[in-house]
Amino acid sequence: MLIRIAPVSRRPVWSDRLTIPLAARVPAGRRSLVLDAIKAAHSAIFFSIAGLIVLIAWDGLRARPRRRTAAAAVVAFAEAAVYASNNQVCPLTPLAEELGAASGTVTDMYLPGWLSRRIPVLSGSLLVVGMILNGRAFAMARSARIRS
Repeated sequence: MLIRIAPVSRRPVWSDRLTIPLAARVPAGRRSLVLDAIKAAHSAIFFSIAGLIVLIAWDGLRARPRRRTAAAAVVAFAEAAVYASNNQVCPLTPLAEELGAASGTVTDMYLPGWLSRRIPVLSGSLLVVGMILNGRAFAMARSARIRS
């Protein structure tokens, strides 16, 4: 049995209140340039946070939680909170769309549709698994210190 996931159109909860007035201030002749800058920044942020999630999972797999793991987790969970609080819409997406992008999401720009729709589930699952593995490694190290 094949289950199809239909594209979901989500409306942001709070970010459009910021992005619509901001987009209106961009002169018509500069929209393309500003849109390119937003896409570049959006892509850099997306790939950086994806890298942090992979780092968390990698440190968990190696059973080596470090300060960098904690810092990566703070950034990843802050991003998840922003994303979740805005009805699963990145705040930069409506800004890009207000400036003329057909789709403002980074995943739609670079990834096939079937993968793009699954990014939140895949990255969220990897983050949770990484945190569990890091928590387990931390607990085992603490237990070993107590015994010695």
